[in-house]
Parts: sequence; structure tokens; C-alpha cells
Amino acid sequence: MRKLISFWRSCLVLTACTGLCLAQDYRARVQGNVLDQTQAAVTGAKVTLTNQNTGVELSRLTDSSGRFLFDYVAPGTYTIRMEMAGFSPFSQENITVLTRGDVTVNGTLSVGGITQTVNVSESVVALEFNTSTMSQTVTGKMLQDLPILARNPFTLVLLDPAVVNRYSTVAYRNPFYMQAANGVDVGGATGGRNDILLDGVPIGVDSRGSYSPSMDSVQEVSIQQNSVDAEFGFSAGGNMSVSMKSGTNEYHGTGYYFGRNPALNALANRYTRSENLVRQHIGGGTIGGPIFKNKLFTFFSYERWSKTEPREGTRTLPTDLERTGDFSRSLNAVGGLRTIYDPWSTQFDAATSTATRTPFPNNVIPNSRIDPSAAIVMGDLWKPNGPGDDITGTNNFKITYPWWTKYYNLSNRTDWNVNDKFRMYARYSIFRTRLDNNNYGNSPATPSDNGGLMDSLNAAADGVYTMNPSTVLNVRFGATYLEDDYDSDWAKVGEAGLQKVWPNTPWYTSYIQGVPAIYYPAISVAGKGGFGKGSTWFYRPRKYSASGTLAKDRGRHYMKFGLAYRHSYGTSVNPNLMNWIFSPNYTANTFISPNTLLSGDSWATFLLGAIDNSSNANFKTPQNIIRDQWGLFFQDDFKLNRNLTLNLGLRYEYETAPVEELDRMSRYLDLTNPIPEMQAAPPQMPGAATAIRTAAPIYNGAWVFTDENNRALYRAPKTIFLPRVGIAYRLNDKSALRIGYARYAIPMVNAIGSSWYVPVDGYNATSNPLPSVEGIPNARFSNPFPAESNPLIPSAGKSWGRYTNLGQGAVWFQQDMKAGMNDRLNVTLQRELPTGIRADITYFYAYTHHHQAPNIWGGTGTVDNTINMYDPALNYQYKGEVDRRVNNPFYGYMTPDTFPGSLRNQRTVTVRSLLSPYPQYGSLREAFWDVYSNRYHALQLKAERSFAAGYSFMVGYNYNREATTEFFNDDDRYAQRLTWIGSNNPRHRISSAGTLEFPFGKGRRFGSNLHPVLNAIFGGWSTSHIVMWNSGPFLRWGQLNVTGDPIIDNPSPDKWFNTSAFAVATPYTPRTNPWQYPGLTGPGYWSWDGTLVKYFQLTERFRLEFRAEAYNAPNSFMLNQPNLSVTDARFGKSIGPAAGNFGREVQYTVRVHF
Repeated sequence: MRKLISFWRSCLVLTACTGLCLAQDYRARVQGNVLDQTQAAVTGAKVTLTNQNTGVELSRLTDSSGRFLFDYVAPGTYTIRMEMAGFSPFSQENITVLTRGDVTVNGTLSVGGITQTVNVSESVVALEFNTSTMSQTVTGKMLQDLPILARNPFTLVLLDPAVVNRYSTVAYRNPFYMQAANGVDVGGATGGRNDILLDGVPIGVDSRGSYSPSMDSVQEVSIQQNSVDAEFGFSAGGNMSVSMKSGTNEYHGTGYYFGRNPALNALANRYTRSENLVRQHIGGGTIGGPIFKNKLFTFFSYERWSKTEPREGTRTLPTDLERTGDFSRSLNAVGGLRTIYDPWSTQFDAATSTATRTPFPNNVIPNSRIDPSAAIVMGDLWKPNGPGDDITGTNNFKITYPWWTKYYNLSNRTDWNVNDKFRMYARYSIFRTRLDNNNYGNSPATPSDNGGLMDSLNAAADGVYTMNPSTVLNVRFGATYLEDDYDSDWAKVGEAGLQKVWPNTPWYTSYIQGVPAIYYPAISVAGKGGFGKGSTWFYRPRKYSASGTLAKDRGRHYMKFGLAYRHSYGTSVNPNLMNWIFSPNYTANTFISPNTLLSGDSWATFLLGAIDNSSNANFKTPQNIIRDQWGLFFQDDFKLNRNLTLNLGLRYEYETAPVEELDRMSRYLDLTNPIPEMQAAPPQMPGAATAIRTAAPIYNGAWVFTDENNRALYRAPKTIFLPRVGIAYRLNDKSALRIGYARYAIPMVNAIGSSWYVPVDGYNATSNPLPSVEGIPNARFSNPFPAESNPLIPSAGKSWGRYTNLGQGAVWFQQDMKAGMNDRLNVTLQRELPTGIRADITYFYAYTHHHQAPNIWGGTGTVDNTINMYDPALNYQYKGEVDRRVNNPFYGYMTPDTFPGSLRNQRTVTVRSLLSPYPQYGSLREAFWDVYSNRYHALQLKAERSFAAGYSFMVGYNYNREATTEFFNDDDRYAQRLTWIGSNNPRHRISSAGTLEFPFGKGRRFGSNLHPVLNAIFGGWSTSHIVMWNSGPFLRWGQLNVTGDPIIDNPSPDKWFNTSAFAVATPYTPRTNPWQYPGLTGPGYWSWDGTLVKYFQLTERFRLEFRAEAYNAPNSFMLNQPNLSVTDARFGKSIGPAAGNFGREVQYTVRVHF
């Protein structure tokens, strides 16, 4: 309640101070000039714009230059009429107005009487003579006809070739997956940082979307790659807008059913030979019409899903012999015995930088050496269902299993044309989703991928008031609620499940307090697969917005002023109780860069229970994070003459730093503050470490929390000014040159993402098992946190004060935060071609500096300052000496309250752990460091044709070159020396879509007078298609020894590159091999989805539609990317289909239109 009161108080202050608000609007402009036959301006002519569906009229008088302008024009089809005494009226029909469009309609009046009207019924090709903004719009006809597998309108933005999907695959961009809407790059790296609008109301929450409407309720979808209009912001540069349908003067609607059945589908996966499990029932309908004609309209939509869809699962499970510890028949990739070594037998010679281990006799782990908890888990695991892909038995378990979805979506929008001066709308929309998958392993250890709920609510109200013919005020309010909770009933094991795995050591007791549900422990067996469940989520954000514009037409100047406010808060927590990682390195012949292609096995490591500090246990505290965003802008579209328009704008943004409701956040680690105890009695550093160190240790560090006087996570920047400049030049009636520049500020609310990424150290707690030393494990799975030697780190709140995180690693946010900036430039030549085709050729450039967003999900990622790092040159110089075991100078040092980290519990450590500047800490990272940059160049070609004469299409091509500043290797990271590294994203992309009505039958070009029976057979057919193609991504490599040319002339699935050119990197050497190689790319990807539709005209008002849709219509097989792990038997091979490449799926539809 307190948050709501704060929000509405802010709205009242906003209104009282300004009387106006900023709206990132979805509506369009219609403008033009009225001239006489001598091309002289006609002043005072009356121009009337009429919505052909609702009959609502708007009128303007031309100014002294003959110019008129209508703003806030809802998407739809219009007629414009121009009239003046002494002239014959001019009327232009079928004007298509798109979302965020700018339509120019010029009229020439001839001398004559009022009864001699000049009528033009051909549709207008919408060349953009007045704006430099780059945009692409998919209209209602395309929306209705195109095959969209996921039935998510935001998927249609992918028809712009500059837009790249970054969320899973296109097949999984379902409307209830909220990250799908924002999970796209728009002209460079913007995924998760785009602004998403529904009827002009922001629906983005953190880095996600929220509510997505049903396809049948959507009027248009628009994507803006570079908006030069200063009213657009709160984005890294991409703006997506969906406008929903409104009621009209006649009742119209649909009733429909979409079905899919496995019997009609091809194999889901030719690699596993699994049948396609897709079974889908989608039903719904829409109805819209007048409550009072020409005044009050309503539109209602409802859709419900019951769906089963396939997911692929592969594991490499232990054989019956391996389950008992017997690896005597386990082969390596070259056909020899995969020798298993005892990690506790490791002998390390620091002088020669070598390590040896003793193999188990007969390659069998004695029963007495098998970890008791590992044996319990092994009993819970299911068995292989096949021989595997090769002699090693890789992928010996393959399954296609079902995901189940129950979902419904409803929305109602009401539009009220109050009078000639005031019109408004209100909308209420919700969806509810329940998800789960089956227990395909019939085991408590089977992962439950995505069980739970996804619900969303969005409400909006908008009013447009025409104060006078030249002044318009728009005010809008919106609210968005979102709930995304993980909750899989069948996968819950409760505390009893943990007691089963650890029957004698309930080490976890303090960490399970308050956990919403307990699942089977998350176990990752490297190269074999994952089991159980680690990370879950409870995510319930809320967002409110108040926004609008005041627009003033001053002849050649069309000016807008505005102010915006967005308030977000919510409760979230990301429980991640425990994660156990088992590596083959512990059972290989050495721990120094082992070649696990030949020896070692992660299942053997698991059976031994050998773990280290890569595993963890966690206690998580729910967080209540509050954030506010403000925006102020001025825009002037200055028409210098009939041919040249300048778009000039300036935007100011301010975003508060996150605040936690109970002030539980952490701010930073003050490394200038000496630690009193260490200054008074410094720990005694071993001679082996002091002999290598190049400087004395710095015993500083004081953890700083937020408090009532310093509540914010960081100091938010207050000088974010974003200029916008554009030129739109009308070369002639069929050509326009448009140049636009815009600066965008990346919103931190998006860059951070979900609020559980905000640090709440002390309240959260992470414990790690003791690390290995000289290749010998110091912890076992059966008792990972012994109370007497390495107990769990408790959740202590602020009670440890400055000593919080002493003895372990930490992450905090840069305090003097700089906003990430994205500068965007486009140079576009637009041309009208014959048959109503509009073509564009564009050079586009985007440059991001202070780049802070790691991926579409947000989080602290890798864009950080690694502070506690020692010079890697010491590794190259001293080699094995840095891995020598020495006594830990911090063992038992100080007290558990003043040195709470696990470093205090380790008797011995390696020399390398004592070489860092602050050896009393582990890894220290300052997140959202502002030194990274990204640049993106693209050449874009587009051609599109609005629906006319029975067909429409759009096609686009994008060639891009992208690069990001990175640290090439550890030496560069230590020296803070950045290098431009080329992106591994595909360089080429083609997207195309089209609809075609076959020209036969009633109302068509041929056979319009066919007999009704023949018309029922041959008439009313149409087809539509989407075809997309991407070139392959560049293959990205880790540190390896590389000799020769890795590229081969004829790559194949069995050998995609020269595998003999790569080898395991030599230990204690710097990286020298490039991240990627010119010309060495993975397989490309293309898709073709199509429909065939037959319409039957039942009566004058009712039409019946039968539709067949084929996804992956040619049933093409797309190769997966090749394996790049040099220690994997599949190295260099492309095994299985690409993600999202299922066999052909057929969907059948029946729909009634009225």
C-alpha cells in the first residue's frame, strides 16, 4: 500500500507541476499539403480525416503554406477529404495508417464546383518524407495470414532483417515466456534492453516483457531500429510497439480452433528417431463493435491453450559395470582403456611442474572407496536406453519427452469518442499459464525443467484532448503485474529427500529454512549430464507508469513537450539450494591440463565423491527492490520547405539506483580502509609465497552496507542528456533521403534484470567445500561441510559489519555508475517502385560505450573489473611453484565473527592463492564496470508491398560486422588492456514473408461469376509463407595449442574443421590463439513455414476459413554447431539437429469470420 501511495503521489506532483506527461505513443501522423493547379498553397482549406471503420472524423484547416497535420491517429484505414470554396473537393480513399507511421497525402484542388469531387481510391504507398526514424510495421493482413508457430505477435519483429532472436528458438517464443518479447537484438546488442509498448503503455518489466496479446486481437506490430523522435527512450535503441484492435461501427469477430496431432507430423528428431509429441488444442475468439455508434466501441478477445510439445533429452549414463565402480570395459576415444586414477594418490613435483597419479588396480574402484552418498544417488539414476554415439558410449540415453501447457488469455478494450475534442480508451488484459513436464527417468533425480506458473496482468487508460486546432494533450496511465514462480509438485522431495542422500550428516539444516520447496540436489556430471534441480525462482514484480505529450503545431514547427514517470517494485528470490559438480580431471592421470579424452571419467569422480570449491550451497533471502525512472523531452519537427524536414530533439532521463525496502543491500568493499587486526598482527606469509610476490600484501577491506542515510545501491548519474537529429529530404514524389542520429541511454533497470541480481551479502550466504590442493581433493560428497572443519557460513545480516565477506570472494556494483550510451546513425534511401513496392537501402551504425549489459537476462555477467588478480606472468615464470602446497597463514586466524569466510578453515593452500594483492579475500569483482564498448555496422536492403491486387510481401537482407572490446587473455585483463574482438554472430541474414490470394473465384480476377459449386471448389484459396536464412556463426575458441590451418575445404558433420590443428594448451603459458578464425563458421540455418487457406462465404456476413499450416514445410534437417571441446570424443563433429529444428509439424485450423 505504501508503494501505491508513493506512486500516485508522484503522479499528482507530476500533473501539478507540468499539466502534461510524456507518452511513447503507438499512434501515427497524417500530414500533407493542399495546392492548386499552379502548385500554389491553398490557405484555409478544410481537411477531414475519416476512419473508414468507426466513422470518427477529425478536421483541420491548412496554414499559410497549405500544410495540414493530424497527430495521434490510431492505426487503421482512412479517407481524407480536402475542400475549399471555388474548388472541386479532393478525396483520397484507402489510406493505410500504420503504427508509428508518418503518412504524407498531398492534394491538388482544381477550380470547379463542390459537386465535382476528384476521388482517388488507390492505396497510398507510405513513403516517409517527414521523419528520419527507421521502422518496420507488420499490418493486420499479415498478422492474420502468416504462419506464426508460437502465436506470439512479438515474434513478427523478426521479419525485420536487423532483428535477431536471442531467446531460445523461434519455436519456443510462446506468449507466456515473458523474456521472449524482449529477447531480441535490434540493430546490434540490445536484447533485454529494448522498450516494449502495448497500445503505447510500457509492458517491459526489468529485462523481460510481461503481457502478450493473442494474435487475433492485434492490429499491427511495429519495430523501430532508430527512433529520432525524442519521446522514445528508456531503451538501448530498440523500440517494439503492438497496437490492439478496437471496435468499429459494425460488429465483427472471429471464432477459431487450432489443432496439432502427432499423426500428421514428421519425426521430431531424426538423430534420436523420436516421434513428434506435439498435441495442441487452441480455441478462442474475438468480438468487437459499437456500444453507441460513432461514440463508444468495445473489443473483446479470449484464447485458451491445452498443449503438449516435445523436448529433447540426452545423457551419458553409467553402464551396469560402471555403476559398481568397474571401468575395466570403458573405452576412450581412440579405443584404448579409459584409465581411472586415484586423486588421493597425487604426487606433485613443483620443480618440474609435473604431477602423477596411481591408477586403480584393474581399473576398478574398490567398493570401500565408493562414497556412500554417491552410491545412494546412483541408485536413484535410471539406465541407458541405447549404445551411444561411439565406442565411448556418449549419449547412451536419448529421449523426446513432453512439456505440458495450460494457458488462457483474455483482453477487453473500450474506446470512447466523447466529443470532437476528447477521445479516450481503457483496456484490461490478463493471461494465466501452468507448465510442467513428465518424469521421463521415473526417478526423483529427473530434472523438472520448467514446472510452475507464469501469469501477467496489464491495464491501461489513455486520453487525447484537442485543446484547439493546433494544440493536443495526451495523458496515459498503465499498470503491469507479473508472476513467474517455479513450482513442480512431482519433483519435490522435501527434507526427507535430503535425509535420504545424507542420512547421517544433516549439514543443510540451516539453509533450508524458509525455502519455498526442496528439490532433489542439483548434480552436474561433466560431459555426461545434469540431474536434480538447483536454481529455482519466485518472481513477482509490479510496474506503474504515467505518461503523455503536449503537441503544438506552429506552422513550420511541430513541437512536442513531455514528461514521464515509471515506478517498479516487487518481491523476488532465486533459491539455489545446492549445486554439486564432478569433473573428470580428478580421475585423470594428472591435474595439470589433463587430456581427459584418454583418461579420467566424471562418473568415476562422482563415485569417489571428490568435490572442491566449484560446488556450493546457498541460502537466499527474498528481496523487495524499488526503482523509479523519469524522462523529459522536447521535439521539434521543423519543415524548412515542402521538401526538407529537420527532426530536432533533446531528451533527459534520470533513473534512481535500486533501493531495498528494508535496507538489506550491500554497496561496496572499501579497499582503502585498513583491517585493524591485520595491521596490528599481520599473518605470517610462507616463504614460498613471499619469494614470488612482487609487492607486500595489502591488508585492507571494509564491507559497506546500505542504511537509512545511504539507501541506494550506487550513485545514479544525473546528467543523461540524449540528443536526436534527423533530416528527411523529399527528392521527388517517389524518393526520400533520410538521415537520423539518436543517442540512447541503457536503462540500468534492464541491465541489472531480475532483482535477485542485486547484492544482499550477509543476508544471503554461499558456502563452498574446501578447494583441492596439489590435485588432492579436500572435501567429499558424503560430508561436504564438516561442522568441525568447514561449517556452513550462516546468514548473519549486517552483524559482521565491515568483516562481511572477509575470507571469501565478493561482487559489488561500481559506485559512480555511468549510464551505458548507444549512439545510432542511419542513412536511408527510400524509393517507390512500380506496383506499389517500397524499397529501402540503409547504412546503419551503432556504437555503445560504457557497455554494461552481459545478456538478455541481465545480471552481473562478465562486464566487470577483476580487482584481486595477480600478474599471470608469475605463472609463466615460476610454473609449478605457484601450485605448491603451503601452510595457510589465515588458518584459524582472528575469530569466526571477524573472519567469517571459509579461507579460515583451510589448513593448507596453494601458493597462487597467496599472490593476489588482497590475499585475505577470494575473487573480487566490481560489476557494471564502464570501460567496455560495442560497435555495429550494417548494410540493410528492404522491399515491401502492402496488400493490394491479391498479394503482399516483405523481404529484407542484413549484412553486419560487429565487434566488442574484450580482454584477449589473462595478461590483458591484468593490465586492463582492451582489444576489439569481432562478434561471432552470423554476418548475413535474410527474412521474407508474403501472402497471395489465388486469382480464381468470386471477387477475384478470374472466374468472378463462377457457379457457386465451382466457386466452392476453385475459389477462395490463398497461401502465405515465411522464409528465413542465417549464415553460420563464427566458431569461438578457448585457449588451445594451434598448429596449421584449422579450415578444411569440405566440412562435413563428421569433421567440420581440421581437428588435428588443435591440442590441449600447454600449462603455465599465455593464450596466443585467436578467439575465432576468418571463414571458420558453423552450419547456417534456414526455415520455411507455409499455409494453405480456403475460404467459404456462408452468408453476406459469415465466412468460414479452413487452414493448413506446415512448420518446417520441406522437413529440412539443420545441423547443430560442431563440438569444440578438444577433450571430447565428439570434437569437430556436428551431431544432431540445430536447436529448434524439429521435423515438419502440421497445424489445422478452422475459423469463422463475421
